[in-house]
Amino acid sequence: MFYEADKKDRDAGTLPVEILEAVNDAISMQGFAVIGGLVSAQTRERLYDSVLEDVEQIREPGKLTPHEERTAEGHLQLGLRRYAPFVCEDLVANPLIESVVAAVLGSGAWLGFYNGNVNCPGSGDQPLHFDRPYSWRTEEEAAAHNQPWPPPTTTLSCSVALNDISAETGATEIYIGSQRETAVATWTTNRLGGHPELIEAWGPPARMEIPAGGVCFRDPRMWHRGVCNHGTAPRPMLALTYHAAKALHWRGRMVLDATPALVQQCESDLSLRVMDDGSAGDGRLAFHESAAPAFATPSRHGINRNVRFVEAPLEVNHLLGAHEVGGALVTNPG
Repeated sequence: MFYEADKKDRDAGTLPVEILEAVNDAISMQGFAVIGGLVSAQTRERLYDSVLEDVEQIREPGKLTPHEERTAEGHLQLGLRRYAPFVCEDLVANPLIESVVAAVLGSGAWLGFYNGNVNCPGSGDQPLHFDRPYSWRTEEEAAAHNQPWPPPTTTLSCSVALNDISAETGATEIYIGSQRETAVATWTTNRLGGHPELIEAWGPPARMEIPAGGVCFRDPRMWHRGVCNHGTAPRPMLALTYHAAKALHWRGRMVLDATPALVQQCESDLSLRVMDDGSAGDGRLAFHESAAPAFATPSRHGINRNVRFVEAPLEVNHLLGAHEVGGALVTNPG
């Protein structure tokens, strides 16, 4: 589905109830919904220029980035600047975006990832994959937690277009409804290679086209891949990922095998998340203290923005750790 937000929505600080219901239904069944008119032209211009500068910095002639080596040439996992004036309120604390997040994931959902994907001209095709696994991996496990089968998502990706994203500029290829394919629920890989029968069953693919200033709200379990950008300029697509309040793992999964003590520890301290090694750690996103004003307005929809602010001599290096907790690393240059 597509909806264009207007001034009335912005004044209200929320999308209409009937639109939120339609978005929720679309994400449940199709895997995505697109809402236009969410991010201002001023923010888009500022961030677009900064992303292009960073692309020039990280791309070395004749050398692939680690993400390109894992996926395909021309597809960059690129951190976003974590300091003013490049952290903008209508992106990180936008009440319309947060109204959708709350409608899909519930109150208390938290921001777990802040990053960007850049598709460069002449790029290759990535392997078909999904970003997040099922939180409940069997029908019996879902039933034990009062969940339907297939179960709902516990994460929500928000893909933001700084300029028009079209098939020409490499709009992401998607398999509509594939997030409901339970055959993959117990897989230990997120790639679909070697399963042509599943790919055929959910095809043919479509494209995730997004107008400038729009956001595609997507179930990260939906199958997708980056494809060739036939345009002449890099195509940025910003990525904010939110997780449900009860999804205590830093990647947004339910932690069904955690001890009661670990669950209680995380629930009593909202800065903590279960890390990959099973321990509790600080799962907040790090930003420079100059970015604090962008987050200052309280959420109207009960969203936990899940941030901490670092001061000198510490720095948040957005060019490091694109796949680490939150999408950037804190360093101490001294």
